[in-house]
Amino acid sequence: MDSIGLQAKYDELKDDGTRLAGELLDIPRRVVVLNRLYRESQGNHTFSLIAAHGALWAAGYFEAGGSLGRLIGRRYFYNRQERAYRLGLLQEFADSFRRVNRQVCIDSYANFHFVRQFGQQSAAAEVLPASLLDALNRVHRAAAQGKSLDPREKRSVFEQSFLCEQEITVAPGVRRAVSGFDCRIMRWLCLRPLVRFSFFPRWRYLWFRDFSSQQERIEKGLQAYDLAAAAGWDRVHDSLRKYRRMPDQFFQASDDCWAELADTLADKA
Repeated sequence: MDSIGLQAKYDELKDDGTRLAGELLDIPRRVVVLNRLYRESQGNHTFSLIAAHGALWAAGYFEAGGSLGRLIGRRYFYNRQERAYRLGLLQEFADSFRRVNRQVCIDSYANFHFVRQFGQQSAAAEVLPASLLDALNRVHRAAAQGKSLDPREKRSVFEQSFLCEQEITVAPGVRRAVSGFDCRIMRWLCLRPLVRFSFFPRWRYLWFRDFSSQQERIEKGLQAYDLAAAAGWDRVHDSLRKYRRMPDQFFQASDDCWAELADTLADKA
């Protein structure tokens, strides 16, 4: 198949990913999708699992009722109008962040399945970056053989997936979110998050000086990976429960959760 035909197949997978990802507030749907990619990879595609943690953490931090929202509420408790204004700005930023998260889910789904189906075709490198194509081909070869990548190779695969997503999806999305800020205080608060994923050791945080810096996001993302690898991937998966946003069914029968979502693709067909 030539590059035009492969691009058409990729676009179809992006459409499927868009349907699966749901609307902006459908974060649990996206966690189901990302978790499915991790499981189908036999635990080798760790990027999708850590992306699920990122989505759940952000939901509890950037929302009006989350950590940052409560801080703003306390800071402006004396002025209802000013508090509403600040929380409105936070809501706009949170929506921008959710758009980025949603697109990461869509891209992850399309990239994973495209490489599984067409990754060995020479023209596939005209659709996806060569580094990402190579990384996902390694994931699929290992999964097909029932093998687990060694720690060095697993980190390499994560790094290539993470770097591509930062460059193609996250960086433009964050720039759009930041460009809408005309309030210096809110900009300062939103761009200096204190990140703590549920698998981090006690009292361990990732503090950002400037979340809009791609270099810093990459640095902190690789630190998060190393903390996950040290914790153990089963623990990283199980600790999704600690955000208290996923239903019990997700942990008891994740295949059933996926089957319900997959039905939306069957309905389309």
